[in-house]
Amino acid sequence: MSRWRGQGGFRAAFFHLALWCALGTAGAAARAALPQTGDEVTAIQALAHAQRLADAPVWAALLHLDRGRPTIGDAGFLLSMPRFSARAELDATIAALYGPRSLEWRCRFPARHAWLSRQLPVPDSSLTHCKDLQEFLRRAPADRISLVFASENLAQPSSMMGHLFLKVEGRDATGAPREHAISFFTDAATFNLPKLLFDSLVVGKQGYFALSPYAEDLEQYLTREQRTLWEYELALDTEQRQLLRYHLIELKQSSFTYFFHRHNCATLIKHIVAIASPGMLGHPRWIDTPKDIVKLADQADIIATTTVRAPARWRIKAIDAVLPATRSRRVRQEVAEHRTDFLAQAGTASREGYLSLELASAYNEYLRAQGDRGQADWRSYRDTLERLRSDSFAGYAVEATPGKDPVTSPAESQWRVGWKHQRGHRFLTVGVLPVSHTLADDNRQYFGENELRLFDAGLTVDMSSGRVGLERFTVYAARSMLPRDRFTGGWSGQFKVGWEPQPGRALEDRTALVLEGGLGITSRPLPDVDVYAIVSAGLGVRQQAYAYVHPTVGVVVREVHGMKSQLTTSYIDRPLGRDDGVTEVAFTQSKYLDGGLTLVLQASRRLAAGGRQSDTVSATVKRLF
Repeated sequence: MSRWRGQGGFRAAFFHLALWCALGTAGAAARAALPQTGDEVTAIQALAHAQRLADAPVWAALLHLDRGRPTIGDAGFLLSMPRFSARAELDATIAALYGPRSLEWRCRFPARHAWLSRQLPVPDSSLTHCKDLQEFLRRAPADRISLVFASENLAQPSSMMGHLFLKVEGRDATGAPREHAISFFTDAATFNLPKLLFDSLVVGKQGYFALSPYAEDLEQYLTREQRTLWEYELALDTEQRQLLRYHLIELKQSSFTYFFHRHNCATLIKHIVAIASPGMLGHPRWIDTPKDIVKLADQADIIATTTVRAPARWRIKAIDAVLPATRSRRVRQEVAEHRTDFLAQAGTASREGYLSLELASAYNEYLRAQGDRGQADWRSYRDTLERLRSDSFAGYAVEATPGKDPVTSPAESQWRVGWKHQRGHRFLTVGVLPVSHTLADDNRQYFGENELRLFDAGLTVDMSSGRVGLERFTVYAARSMLPRDRFTGGWSGQFKVGWEPQPGRALEDRTALVLEGGLGITSRPLPDVDVYAIVSAGLGVRQQAYAYVHPTVGVVVREVHGMKSQLTTSYIDRPLGRDDGVTEVAFTQSKYLDGGLTLVLQASRRLAAGGRQSDTVSATVKRLF
C-alpha cells in the first residue's frame, strides 16, 4: 500500500527530520519504544498535518465518511465527537495511539495504528497483546476475502434490494479450512411497513455487525429463502487484507444506527472495501444499494473471480425452460418415485441427459428444502445422482447466464420527463425514482418480470394554464410476476402504498392515498412472453375513505433490438369512492437506448357506464443513473 503524499515539500522534510531527532535512532531498542511525552505526540501530529493525512482517501474510509460527514455516530468509534472533523479525529487518534495508554488504544484501533505506521516515520509495534484481535485472526483466517451479493426477495421488505456482506476464508493454524460471513443488518421482521419505513428513514434502527459461519448463511439464503448468491473474490495483497481484518475488529467494538437511505449494509461494506480501494468513495449516490457497491468494485478492477451459487428453485426454472416439456414431466415423476430411468431415454453423455440429471438433482434438493423429503431419502437419491454424474457426465457443467450478473444490471435510480395528452389537455410530466425500477424497464436480469418503486415522485404541468399537479408519490410499491412451473408452483403478487392516480368522474387522472395488495399467477408460454392475472383490493382516501377491487390481466413480450411491449386490461370498482366502475385498456412500448436512456410510449382508453370513454397518449424519456 503506497504512502499518502500531501503538499508538504520542505516543511514535511523538516518535520520528518525533527521527529526522528525527537524519537531517537540509536538502535532497535530505541526504535521499538513508543513516544510518551506531549511534545513527541505533538511532533507526530505536526508531521501528519504536513503530509495532509486527514485528506487521505484511506483515512476517510477508515472513519466511514460520506462527503466528509461521518456515517457512524458512536463516540467510541470517533474520538473527536461531538466536534468532529477528519483533522480533529487524526489528532485524537495520534494522541491515543502514542500517548500513555497506547497499548490499550492500539487494540481498539489496530487498523488506524497500522496505517499511520506506514505513513509516518514512527516506530511500529506489536499487537500480540490484543487478545480479542488475536482471537479474531485465529478464528477467522482470511487468505481470501469476497463480496457476496444475495439476490432480491420482494416478499421481504428487508431484502427487497438484495443484501451485501463479506466472506472471509482460509486455513487456520491446524490447516483446517474456515469460512465466515461478516454482515451488517437490522431487525426488519415486521409486517408494519409504515413503521418500518419511518424507523429506518427518520428515527434509525439498531444495527448489528455480526460474524457467523458461512455455512449458516448458505442455509439461510440458498435453502430457506431460495436466493442466489454471487461471490466476488477481491484481488487484495497481504497488506490490504491485513488492514481490512484489523478494521473489522474496530467495527466489532462499535455501535451502529441503521438508516435505509444513508447507512445500510451496502454503505458499511463500501467503506470497508474502500480501505483497499479508496476510489470507491469518489462516487456518491442518493442511496447506496448492494448492486451499486458490486459495480463500484468491478469498476475499481478489484474483482479477481466470480462464483455463483444458485438455489434449487432457480436451477429448476433455468433448466426447465430449455428442456422439452415431456422430458421435464418425466424427470419430476421419477424424482418423486426415486427412479432415474429418464437417463436411459435421454442417453448418457448427451447434453439433454446431463440437463435432466441436473434438473433431478435440483428438484431433489428443493423437496428437502420445502420439507417434502426427509434427510435420509434426499441423501440416498443425491448419492445415486452423484454416481451417475461421475460415471457418465464428467466434464459437463452448467454456467450462469452473464446477463443476470448484478455487475451488468441496469442502474437503480432514474429521472423522467415526458408529454401527455388527456381529454384535450396537454401536460408536461416530470418525475424521479430514487430506487429502483418499473415494469417498463429492462428486467432480463431477473427470472420474472417485477418492479420495485420507493419514493417514486411525479408532477404534471398543464401546458395551457401552467397549473402544477401531483401525478404520484408512491412511498413503496412492489410487484413480482414469477412464472409458475410444474415443479415449484409460484404465485404473483403486488403491494403498494402512496398517492396514486385513479380515474375521476370525467375519467381524468385524480390522485388518492391508497393501500393496495393483490395475488395472482403468471404463465410463460414462450421464453419471451409472459401472461398474467392479478386480483387486487385496496383502501383509498381522497375526500372520504373507500374500498375498491382492481383485477388486471396482461401480457408482456420481450422483443429483439432492446424492446418490450405490454398489453393490459384492468377494471377498478368504485374508484375514488364512486358507485360505478371503470375499465382501462393500455398498451406500453419500451425501447432501451444507449447511455442509460429509455423511451416509453403509452396509449390507453378508459371506458365507463353510459358509453363514456377517455383516451390518453404519452411519451416519456427516462435516464437511469
